[in-house]
Amino acid sequence: MSVSAAHSSVRVAEPLVWDFNEGKISWDLVRGRLGFRPGQLVVKGEGSSPVIISPVQPPVDWSRYEAILIRMISEGGREIKIKLGKLEMKQELAPPMQWRVYRFDLKIEESVFTRPMAVMPTDDLFAPVAIDSIELVPKKVRLSSPAGRARFGKREEYRNAIFARTPSTITYEVPAPKGARLHFGLGVSTKAPVTFRITAGGADKELFSRTHSDPDSWQDAEVDLSAYAGTTVRITFEATSTGREAVALWANPLLTTSLPKRRPNILLYVVCTLRPDHTSLHGYTKDTTPFLRKLGASAAVFDDAQAQAPWTKPSVASLMTSLSAFTHALVDDADTIPRGAATMAELLRGEGYVTASIIANPFAGRTSGLDRGFDYIMEYPVIQRHRTESDDRGTDSAAINRAVMPWIERHRDEPYFLYLQSTDPHAPYRPPAGFETKFANPAETKAFNRDYGRLRDIRAYGGGATVTQAEMRSRGISPDVYMRRAIERYDGEVAHNDSSIESLIGKLRNLGTLDNTLVIIASDHGEEFWEHGYGAHGHSVYSELIHCVLVMWNPHLIPVPRRIGEPVQLLDVLPTVMELAGAKAPPTAQGQSLAPLLRGLPFRRNGGVTASKLALPRAKPGGGVPENLTDSFAWMDADWKLVYRSKAGRARLKEAELYDRRTDKADRSDVAATHPDVAGRLKEELIRWIDAQKQERNRLGPGGKSPMDRETLERLRSLGYLGGKQEK
Repeated sequence: MSVSAAHSSVRVAEPLVWDFNEGKISWDLVRGRLGFRPGQLVVKGEGSSPVIISPVQPPVDWSRYEAILIRMISEGGREIKIKLGKLEMKQELAPPMQWRVYRFDLKIEESVFTRPMAVMPTDDLFAPVAIDSIELVPKKVRLSSPAGRARFGKREEYRNAIFARTPSTITYEVPAPKGARLHFGLGVSTKAPVTFRITAGGADKELFSRTHSDPDSWQDAEVDLSAYAGTTVRITFEATSTGREAVALWANPLLTTSLPKRRPNILLYVVCTLRPDHTSLHGYTKDTTPFLRKLGASAAVFDDAQAQAPWTKPSVASLMTSLSAFTHALVDDADTIPRGAATMAELLRGEGYVTASIIANPFAGRTSGLDRGFDYIMEYPVIQRHRTESDDRGTDSAAINRAVMPWIERHRDEPYFLYLQSTDPHAPYRPPAGFETKFANPAETKAFNRDYGRLRDIRAYGGGATVTQAEMRSRGISPDVYMRRAIERYDGEVAHNDSSIESLIGKLRNLGTLDNTLVIIASDHGEEFWEHGYGAHGHSVYSELIHCVLVMWNPHLIPVPRRIGEPVQLLDVLPTVMELAGAKAPPTAQGQSLAPLLRGLPFRRNGGVTASKLALPRAKPGGGVPENLTDSFAWMDADWKLVYRSKAGRARLKEAELYDRRTDKADRSDVAATHPDVAGRLKEELIRWIDAQKQERNRLGPGGKSPMDRETLERLRSLGYLGGKQEK
C-alpha cells in the first residue's frame, strides 16, 4: 500500500446556506412579521420580540455542524438569541444599522435531544431586522490515519469504506473464481475531483477509470474479472487528485461469482403496526392482503406469533438481537442496545453475507444502535427522497421498492441479508388514492384529516392519537365516526403494503434469485382501535398490540406449507435464521430456533413467551395513560396469558390479570379471580424470569444514547410519536 503520509479530514455534511436572494420564505415565523427587501429577509416584532424557526426542508442533522453564521443588520435591540433543544445562546447586538456576522458555535454532543432551531434576531419589540444570510458550517472529522476503514454517510446513505488520502495505491492479491466480478462504490470528501483507477494482473492492465467530484453522493461501479478465473490476481486501487487533503473512499469492495450460491439470501421485511386480524392472511373479512394470503399457502404461517414490545424501538431491537425488551431496556427515544448484544446483521456479516438495511422508521436503525453490522444503510431520509405526496401520501413501501430494487440488481450474485421496514399501516392513516377507495369514502378524507389533527396535541407519545373516546368527545369529535374512518384508511394502507411486497417478490422472481431467498414477513407490533380504551400503540401488552404477523417462505428450506399454532415470538427469528443459514446463534440469544416447526418436528418451548412495556421515565400520576407509570409484562403459553404490573398501585391498575387463551386470545375477559392458582403460578414464574433478566442486563453492559437530529424528529412527528403535550 502506498498512501500520502499526511493526515486528512472529512467534511461530515454539506454546507447549507439560506441567502434569501430568491425572495422565498423558507424559515417559519413563530412571532412577529416577515417580509422582504431585495436579497434580505426582514423580521419585525409586533409588541413582542420576533422569532423564526428553521425550515423542514432541507432536513438538517445539527450534530454535523460546528457553527451557525447569521449576517444581518438591526435597527434596534440589545441581543440576538438562538435556541436548539436545551441549547440556548445569545450575543450582544451591534450598534443600530451596522452589518455584522454573528457566529454561534453549536458544540452539539450525540446525546443532545434537539428541536428545530429558533432564532430571535432582536429583543426589541418593534425594531425591524434585515437578515442577509444564514449559514451552517459543517464539522470536519480528522481521520485517525492516512488510510483505513470506517463508515461514511452521503445524504443519510451510509456505507463501510476503505479511505485513503490521495495520491494512494492499495493492492490486494485474491483468488478469482469463475465468473468473477468486483463491485464497489466511489465517494469523495470534498468537491475536488478524484480520479479512481483499478488495474489488475502482473501487467497492471487498466480495467476501470472514473473521476468523481460530488461529496454528497455515492457512485456504484463494477469490473469484470472473469478473464482471471482460476488464478490469484493482483488488484490495485489507485486514487489521484489535484485537491488539497482529498480523500478517496472505496465503499464495500466485493468480489462475486456467477456460480451457484451455497447459502440462501435472507430477506426480512417488517411492516410497522400491522395487526394480523386485519389481514386476509389471517381471515379478515376484507381482502387487505391478497398477496400474503397467496404466499401463505406455500409458506410457514405462524398464527400465534408475539412481539416483545408494543412499539417499534424495543420490538425491533428484540427481533434483531434475540433479547427480550425488558432485558435490553430501550425506553427513551435515544436509547441504544447494550454493548454486549449481538445483532443479526453482525452475525450474518461474520458468516460472509453482504448486509443492508433500508428502513422508513427511525427507531429501526441508527437511533437504536441497530445499524451495527450493516454494510449498507439507507434510512428514512433516503426513502423520503423516493416519495411523492401525490403518489404515496402517508405510505412509504413503494418508495422503499424504488430504493431497494437497484440494490438487489447490483447484489444478485452474492449471499445477502436485506432488512426492510415500511410504515404504511400507521397513523395518520393516509393511503394512496387508489387504495383509499378500496375501503373508505374519499369524500370523508378532509373531515378525517381535520379530526386527526385536532387530536395530536392531547398527548405527545404513542405513535398516533393515543386518546380515549371521552377525550374525543371533548373535542367535538364522534368517536364512532372517527374510528370507522381510521380503520377504513388503515386497511387501505395494509392493502397498499401488500401490493408493494408483491412487487418486490416479483422483482426477485424476475432476477431468478427468489427460490434461493429465505423470505420472512413480520410485523413489529399492532394497533389498538379502543379494544382496551385507547387508540394507536405503545401503551400496553394486550393482544391487539403484541400479536404480530410472522411468515417464512422458501421452497427448499420449507418444502411443506404449514399453519403453525404453537406460541412463538420475534425473539425466535434470529436463532431460526442462523440455523437455516448453517450458522450458530450467539450465546446471548434468548429465543429458540423454529426450524423444527418448519420441518414438522416436535418443538418444546423453554419457559414462557414474553412481552413488556417499560414505564416512561417522565410519566407522572394523573397523566393520560396510567400504564405509562408502571412496567407491564405479559407471560404466555398455549393456554394462559398473565398480564402483570410491577407498580400497579402507582398506576391505579390491577396488578395481575389472567386470560384463557384457549377461548379468549383477544384478552377480553379477566379470569384471575376464578383461577387464582393459575395466576399465582404464572406470577411466580414471571417474577423469577424478571430477576434473571436483571442479572442478564448486568452481563450485557449498558446501552448508549443516539443523536436525535432534526430530520429524525420530523419523521417521528410525521408518524405521530412527537408533537403534542407531554405526559404529566
